[in-house]
Order: sequence, then C-alpha cells, then structure tokens
Amino acid sequence: MKRLRGIFVLAAFAALLAATSALAAELPDAPDPASSAAAPAVPAPTVPAPADTSPSGSGVEEGATLAAPTQPATAPEPKSSGGTSVGATPAPEEDTEEAEADEGGAPMPPPGQPFEIPSIPSSSCAGSGVPPVLIPIYQRAAAQYGLGPQGPAVLAGINEIETAFGSNLNVSSAGALGWMQFIPSSWEMYGVDANGDGVKDPYNPEDAIYAAASYLSAAGMPADTYSAIYAYNHADWYVAEVLANAACYAGIGSATGGFSLTPQLQELSCRPAEEWRDAVPDEYMTAFESAAARYELGRRGVWALAAVARLESNFGRGMGKRQMQKYGPLGLDGSEWQTYAVDGDQDGRVRRSDPDDSAATLARLIWSRGSLRAGIFTHNQAHWYVEAVLAQAEQVKGGCTLRTVDWAVALPEAAAAAPINWENLTLSNDLELRDLTTGALDPRIVGLIGAITQEHQLTLSALRSDHSEYTASGYVSNHFFGRAMDIAAVDGVSCTDTAIDAPCANLARTLAYLPQPVHPTELIYCFDVDGPGEAFALPDHCDHVHVGFDG
Repeated sequence: MKRLRGIFVLAAFAALLAATSALAAELPDAPDPASSAAAPAVPAPTVPAPADTSPSGSGVEEGATLAAPTQPATAPEPKSSGGTSVGATPAPEEDTEEAEADEGGAPMPPPGQPFEIPSIPSSSCAGSGVPPVLIPIYQRAAAQYGLGPQGPAVLAGINEIETAFGSNLNVSSAGALGWMQFIPSSWEMYGVDANGDGVKDPYNPEDAIYAAASYLSAAGMPADTYSAIYAYNHADWYVAEVLANAACYAGIGSATGGFSLTPQLQELSCRPAEEWRDAVPDEYMTAFESAAARYELGRRGVWALAAVARLESNFGRGMGKRQMQKYGPLGLDGSEWQTYAVDGDQDGRVRRSDPDDSAATLARLIWSRGSLRAGIFTHNQAHWYVEAVLAQAEQVKGGCTLRTVDWAVALPEAAAAAPINWENLTLSNDLELRDLTTGALDPRIVGLIGAITQEHQLTLSALRSDHSEYTASGYVSNHFFGRAMDIAAVDGVSCTDTAIDAPCANLARTLAYLPQPVHPTELIYCFDVDGPGEAFALPDHCDHVHVGFDG
C-alpha cells in the first residue's frame, strides 16, 4: 500500500487564502493562568468501593500491604469516591446497553518530556501571521526566562488565542484582562515591568508577554512544555490549539528556523509477573498495552491500568452485566465517561463494558492530568486508593518491550504552490466539477484538494452542489456554503477500509494536525482521529471522511 508522505504543499494555501478575509477563525476567550478551569470534578461518593476482587478472592483494606495473589489481605475496603460495588450478587438485568458517548482520543506528546514543535513554513500561516513588531518581544521574553528555543513560538501561540495579538482586549467573563489574559490576583504574582516605565501593566504587550514567560517558566518550561501550557489553561483542547498555532511560528525562535518532529507511535508488548499471568486475561492485557501506548503512559501505565481493573472488578469477573454497562471494568463513573470517553478498539462506538474502551478512557483521563498519580487521584480521590493502585501495579509488573513506529503520514512541510492535479482527482458527478471551476468552494477546500492530489489519488463523493442543505441532525451543513468535502477513497483504497493504518485513516489523522488557519474545524470519520480536538466519529461516516470549515 502506498504510504501517504509529504502530501501537503501548504505554501499554496497562502496564495489561495489571501483572497478571503475570513480565514482566521475567531477563538473563544480562554481563562488566565490562575483562573483556568480545573479538570472535571469527580462527584461525591455514590457507590461503594470494590469488594473482594483479588485473584485469590480477597479484598483490599486501607493501609494494608498489598501482596501477590497468594498473599491476600482480608479486611474490607473503605468507601471511595469512585469505583463500583462488586461484592453482592447482581440483580436481574436488562439485555440492552445504555447509549454511550463516542468521543475519542488520539496519541499526544507525553507530559514530562521536552516537546518539539514541527517546523512549518510561515507562509502556511499567512492568514494569522505574527505582527513583526511582537517577534523580538517574544524572543527576548523567552530568553529572559529560559524557555528554550520553542519559547517564542509558544508565547506567540498563546497570544494569538488569548487576544488575537492584542486586537481583542476585552475583559473575559472570568475577569481576565490584558494582552495575555491574566486575572488580577495572577498578575500580582507574575506581573513584570518589562519596559522599565515603573508600571506593571497587563495592557502593555511587553509587560504582558514577559509575565506569560515568567508563568510558563514557573510551570516547568522548557523541560515540560506540555504541562506548562496546561497550567496556563487546564484544558486539553487549549494545549492542542496552542501547539498547533505555535507550529506556524516555529521559525521565529531563532535565525536557524524551527524544530523537527517525526510523529511516532509507541507499541508496547508486556507480560505480567509470573504469579499474575493466569489472573490477567489476555484481552485485558492487550487493552492495557494499547491504551498506555496511545496516551504514552509507558510501562508504568500498563501496570497501573491493570491494578485499577483488578481493584475495581477483578478484570470483569466481579461485576454484573448492568454494572459493566454502567461503569465498565475499570469503574469509571458517568462524568468520567462523558468527559473522556474513547473508542479504544475503533469499532465506531464506545461501549463501557468493552475493556479496550474502558482502558483507553481511563488512560486519556490520566494523560489529561499530567502524571500517573494525579490521574489516579482524579479517578478516585482517596489516598488509600491511589497508594493501593500504585502498590498493586508494582506487584503485577512484569516485563515489557517498547518500540516506536513512524506514523505513515508526516506533518506538512514546505514546498511550492499546489494547484489541483486533475489526473489524480476522481469526481462522482458533473456538479462537483462545476463547484471546482466556478469559484463555489472555499479556498481552504480547494487548497487541500490541490495539496493532496500532488502525489496521491483522491476520490470525492460530495462537495457543495451534490450535498443536501442540512445535516442528518438538522443543522445547515458546511457543504451548503462550499466549505466541506467528503472523501470516498485515497490512492484507490475505499474509505470503507477503516483500519487505523489505511490510507483514509492516515489522511484524516494528518488533517487533524494541520495548523491554523487550514486546520479543519469539522473532521468526521468512522473513529475519532485526534482525541481532544475537533474530530469525532459517526457511524454513518464509515464510508467517507468529512472535512469542513466553519465560516
């Protein structure tokens, strides 16, 4: 199968997008560092902690030393803020499963490691370029606070989201103000008089940018860029948006240009400790490996997920069907499913009772909190539970082999203009040809088609004139405005091939990581390709990839 490589010739977008003024999508005000919204709170205890679930039939007591299966603790556990009750015989249950979310996740850079930003030519971001007068301020502030070579680009990415480079200085609903949106209490702590006028002024760009650099440094940058941005605003989408924007500006960090990153996926293959091998089902082991690799939790993540599954349900053996459908084998409550649900096995739907979906959902929650301990605590806010999971993980721990594989699609790199290569484009009807030749389509759609068809065959199933005005949910479709396309095949392989490494999946994943302003705001396929981003899955999209832009 032909690998998708080097498909995006994004310099073409600058020329195409210059003709319209509606390219930079308006971003919502984000909370400032001190007032950032915390991760979704875990509700008060509503269900008892798991009872007897160890391989040998015993429970776990608060304060007890956890042993291997042959050395169980015997006292009952205290109640916790998460988990499920598995001690009693389940009542008769219905056969139907409740409707569940289909939000999914995707691999993201791991917290706790230096993070590099892909180098993307500045011309690809012409619609929302950095004002030249600000560039030396970002550079000096990053140098002053030791943010590393990625510092200027990250500061620019934050500045764009917060106030569109100072063009929107309204006070936010949370009271955040100034160029970098600090609330007063946060400004008192991190405010800087960078221009030496004797005033720490959040409405002065130099003072505000230096203050943001000070905050990022205090939050761990450059050693942990991801967590530093997450501290600025506790939202996964915010971190992803900053990094996507910063990718556009990676060249402003130094005279030598930006950074390089070859996207890679981890592959883990693990075996539990010998005394646990019969206790952990192969199906669950595979789920833990996949989830830990997907969210780059590493080997410790594999064993932590196994420990949670053992404590919550004894790998599904201690739960009734109704409990499995409601909580899943890792004991996730409704708010956790609603916020973090992942289609772990990529079958097009999230089933709470599925070990793959349950493990991936908890892994995503842990990833969003920045560390293993913090993620487990978010799942269950009981000290004994966190310690029990970590101790149990050490006992289950066996050997793992880890390898990384390059993604089949690289992030976009520079090239020349990319008009449509008509020899590589297959249309489904004459209406689509009319759309393409009469200016009926948004330049971003035309630009993507041109970039993809430079080296790859593309088959479309819908553009503007051959799609209904409304979506299946009753909303006006972006197709109606010429801002969307449906892709039916890539390189001759139908999108009904929904394997994760199939051409359509590779293309969708690449589109998910494009920078603004060419980052699609609608990206729908049979499974979620970007986790906390805008992409999502719909069961009626398993034969095409929908790519669209809001106005």
